[in-house]
Amino acid sequence: MAFLNVFVSAILMILSVLEWVILVWVVLSWILFFLRDSKFRWRHRGFYQVLAQLDDIFTRMTYPLLKPFRRMMRRFNTAGIDWSPLLLLLCIFILRGLIIAAYGSILSG
Repeated sequence: MAFLNVFVSAILMILSVLEWVILVWVVLSWILFFLRDSKFRWRHRGFYQVLAQLDDIFTRMTYPLLKPFRRMMRRFNTAGIDWSPLLLLLCIFILRGLIIAAYGSILSG
């Protein structure tokens, strides 16, 4: 039973880290989107480059997870809005709930 506790805790921690990576990537991409057309980009080139590199890192981390959702959403006209991060977060929340429910039923039964 101790192995199951460690395994479930590790899975839930991984899901939590994935949530935060996705949320940070979304916020960072919004910030960069609005800074691209402002004077901030030219006045603070070093800081902008750091943000761009961080965006590249988080994009590379999230792209493999978002790719199936983007492929699925291609069929629908979403007016240029990328709904794949929201769908991925929704799947993570559902998966977390299922894991917690299954773990609870194993412990009680």
